[in-house]
Order: sequence, then structure tokens, then C-alpha cells
Amino acid sequence: MTQANILLADDNKLVVKITSAILEDADYSVSVAWDGLEAINKAYAEAPDLVVLDVEMPKINGYQVCRLLKDDEYTRDIPVIMLTGRDQQSDMFWGLKTGADAYVTKGFKPEQLLGVVSEQLERSGEGREGQARTNVPSKLLEEAGVFSRVIDLLDGKLFESTILNDLGSLASVSNDYRETVRSVLEIIARVVGNAVGIVLMFEEEDMVVHVNRPTVDECLEGIKKKGFEMASEYGWEAESSERVSIAVFGEENVRPRQENEPERAYSFVHIPLTAQKKVIGILALCQVQSPSFVRDAQAILNLVQNQVTIVIDNARLYEATRQLAITDGLTKIYNHRFFQELFEKEFTRSDRYNTVFSLIILDIDHFKKVNDTYGHLCGDEILKGLAGLVKSCLRSMDVVARYGGEEFAVLLPETGGTEAFQTAERIRRAVESTTFMGTEQGLNVTVSLGVATYPSADVRDRADVIAKADGALYEAKEAGRNRAVFRE
Repeated sequence: MTQANILLADDNKLVVKITSAILEDADYSVSVAWDGLEAINKAYAEAPDLVVLDVEMPKINGYQVCRLLKDDEYTRDIPVIMLTGRDQQSDMFWGLKTGADAYVTKGFKPEQLLGVVSEQLERSGEGREGQARTNVPSKLLEEAGVFSRVIDLLDGKLFESTILNDLGSLASVSNDYRETVRSVLEIIARVVGNAVGIVLMFEEEDMVVHVNRPTVDECLEGIKKKGFEMASEYGWEAESSERVSIAVFGEENVRPRQENEPERAYSFVHIPLTAQKKVIGILALCQVQSPSFVRDAQAILNLVQNQVTIVIDNARLYEATRQLAITDGLTKIYNHRFFQELFEKEFTRSDRYNTVFSLIILDIDHFKKVNDTYGHLCGDEILKGLAGLVKSCLRSMDVVARYGGEEFAVLLPETGGTEAFQTAERIRRAVESTTFMGTEQGLNVTVSLGVATYPSADVRDRADVIAKADGALYEAKEAGRNRAVFRE
């Protein structure tokens, strides 16, 4: 009884004669293919237990045959031994890169070849134990079917290399995190078609869902709910999905529902983004419910999973490093140095386009007394709480930074003096009515604020704007503190 069926593919008659004799003497059944295309055809038709494949063959070379066999669901489990007269490390490297299971150089001793064959058959048998080999459709057993299958596989490899190349190009560009996520979703959207792309990252405090385009409220709510469910599957814990926020690229507002537009059910497919053996987020696609979408889109996501994770994680780390350089470590708002950069850009923009902006400098009243009485840990808690409170009083376009020890600066683009003073008053009242953590009972503090605007009288450069705001702050403190002063 024969041990196994072996397909031997080689165009050299002498090599075929010698190799066949060695294998048949060891009680193997041998079938011969004389070119690469015939090898693929016989692999489909005969479902051999093992393929011995020469590198240099007519029509399709051995590397290409091996790659096609390993990429096809019908033949990928068949072990492949590459057989060649070349004895160079690079040939072995490329042989194994194409998916070959082993590599044997011509001029081998019979026991060397038989040893490798026996080892691969044993491994293959263990791997397939209890599994039935996938039956090849009858249409593939015809010559036209083989050609069609080869073309499909080659098209698939071209598609794979194209999309992975597009994603790989992002890895070499130091874009900010948001821009990178947008680019990733754009690339995938071009392939998948009319689908909403979603990147959902697990943060320490909140979870932000980045969506590639505006969509109706119901869909966004479904995305938030489904995103929360998927995150929970991977161990991200939160009290409710209300902590999930949405960031939509392109437009700030969602698309309004059109008149008579029906409510729809949506299908979701997703992949985890895993870095350092930890799930850091999820990439998902959402489309109107469709079985074909689930099948095809999931296959595409599985294909790009590793590349997407690398690109997004690199952007995340780059952004984290950048944030460390521009962020105050205690309050998590911008630091003094970066604020000065933004301030200079706004001043230049104002000069160039004849726009107006305002500056607020605020200081915590009697803060030294707070530190002396309750300790610096309490003072730190107040600084952190105040930073968050000031941010909550501002627009998304406004900038707040820690300017000094207990001083904060606020930059208000496109804002005149009257509106800036109203913002300062809003901040002052919010601070006055807030009890900050730091002691068991909590602690109340007040702030004084100075407001200046540009253009204005006697202001020629940035230093003059800062001096004017500082002067207004000094007036506020001299007048009794807990007040805002605007200098015309």
C-alpha cells in the first residue's frame, strides 16, 4: 500500500526520472507535471498529499506556482518542497517567502530528499487530523477554469499589494493622528465602497470614535452603541455609552435625514487593533444591512489588519510624543512655550488678514496662601480642576494654556474686546461658583482676569498685547480681586 501521493513538477526529464525513482522506491505514488500551469492543474485535479516543485519551469515558474497554491483555499494546506539546482541563500529565502514548507537543492542524496518528504507529510498529517480537505469545484478542473483561477489569484495579489502599499506609505509620513486615521479610512473606503469607516480608540478617560463622513443621527447613535459593545468585548470598561464621543471628518454636523427616508438596519464588521499584545482600539465598517458586505468587507479588513495597526499605532505614539512636548504635565493643557508659538501665528494672521483677536491672562487669587495652608498637593488639584473648568467655558477654536505657576492664558481668535470681556466674566463666575477638590470639604477660590485685544491703540507687537493684558490683570488685583478688567 502506498504511503502518499506526490506531485513532482519539473521540466528536466533526467531530474524527473531520478527523483521519481527515489520516491517510488520508497513506496510513494508519483504524478508528474512538466510546467507550472500543469502543476496547478494537477494540484486541483489530484489533490496530492505533497508537491515537489522545481524553481525554473516553463509558463509559470516554481515561485509563482507555490505562491498561487498557498494563496488558494483549495490547495494551501498541501505541503510544498522547492527543488532547485541553485545553492544560494537568496534562493532559499525567496522560496520560503513564497510559502514553501521546505527547500532541497538538486544533487541531494536520496535519504536527504526522503527525510524532508517524510517530515513534511508527518507535519501535514498532524495539521489536517480530523479535517476534511476542501473539495475543488468541478469547473476548476477544466483548463479554462484553471486559467480563470490563476487570473483571479493574481488579481487578488495585485489588489493586496496595492492597498497594502497605499497603507504602508502612510507609515513613513509624520502626519498627526487625526489626519492619519482619516487617510486610512479613505483608502479602505475606496476599496469597500459606500460604507461608513470607523476607528475607535480606547482612551484612559473617554473613547473617541472617528468617522470618515457625516451620516444620520440614528446611524451615529448605532455606531456609538455598537462601538461601546465591541469595546466591552475587548476589556474596555466604562459606565455607559454616553462617554463615547464622535469625531466626524469633513463636517462638524451630521447629515440631516432626508424627507421620507426610511429607517435602516446596519451591518458592522470590525478588526481589533492590537499593539504589544494589547487591544488598543477597533477599526470597523458600517453599511446598510447586507450579507455580501459582511463577507467581502470582513475579508478586506482581515487582509489589512496588521498594516492598519502599525500605521495607526505609529501615529498614536507620534501624537503622544508631540503632546508631551507641547502640554503641561500637571494640567494637561498647552504649556507656555507652545502657547507663544500659537500666539505668534495668530498675531501674524491678524496683521496679514486684518482680523481681530483677544488675549485673557488670569491668575488665582491668594494661591500662595492656599499652598501654605493646605499643601501643594491641594494646590495641584485646584490647578487641574481650574484648567478643565476654563476649557469648558471656551469655544473649540479658543486656546488655553498654563502661562506660569498659577497663571493661565487664553487666546480668542476672531474675538473683539466686548466679547472677550464677556468670556472672561463667564470664566470668573464659573470659578467663583465651583468647589474644587483637594480637601475633604472641598475648597473655593476666585480668579482675577486681564483682557486685551488686537488691533488696539498703542499696540505694535505681541509684547504690547501681553503687557496690556498683564496691566489689566494688575488693575483687577488692585481693585480687590475676583474681577475682570478690559484695557481698551
